[in-house]
Amino acid sequence: MDTVAQLDDRALYETDEHAWIARQVDGLRSGRLDQLDRDSLVEYLTDMTIRDHRELRSCLTVLLHHLLKVRMQPARLTRSWALTIVVQQQDIAGLLTSIPSLATHAKNLFDEAYADAVRRAAAETRIPAQKSPPQSPWTMQQALAFVPPDLPAPVIKRRGAKP
Repeated sequence: MDTVAQLDDRALYETDEHAWIARQVDGLRSGRLDQLDRDSLVEYLTDMTIRDHRELRSCLTVLLHHLLKVRMQPARLTRSWALTIVVQQQDIAGLLTSIPSLATHAKNLFDEAYADAVRRAAAETRIPAQKSPPQSPWTMQQALAFVPPDLPAPVIKRRGAKP
C-alpha cells in the first residue's frame, strides 16, 4: 500500500504538504467534500494570506530603504541601488496584479514598511533615523513610479594606459 494513502490527513499535512494539497484538490474535484481536511485547509489558506502580506511588506521595505538611501546620499547612488529599486517595483506590481485584494492592505503595509526602511537606512548610512521624515515622503504610487537618476558610464582604466 502507498505510504501517502496510509497517512491520515493531519499527519500528511504535517509531513508532506504537496501530497496533502493533492489529496485536498482531488477531494474538491470529485465532490467528496466530506473527505476534506477542513481544519488544516483553513490553517493552510490563512497561512498563505499571511505569507502574501509578509512578501508585499518585505518588498516595500526594500524599495523604501533604497529610495531613502538615494534621498539621503544621492552622490553615492550605484547601479546596484538603482537595480534594486527597479526589481522591487516590478515585484510589487506583480504581486498587486496577481493578488488584487492585497491592494486593500497596501497602505497599512506601506506605512509599516516605511518605519522598517528608516531603521535600515539609518543603520546602513549612519544618518540618524530622526533625520528621515516621520511619514514617507512618497505615496505608494510615487514610490512605484520612481525612476532612478541616470548614472554616468563607468570609467574603465586600462593597464599601462597613459592618463
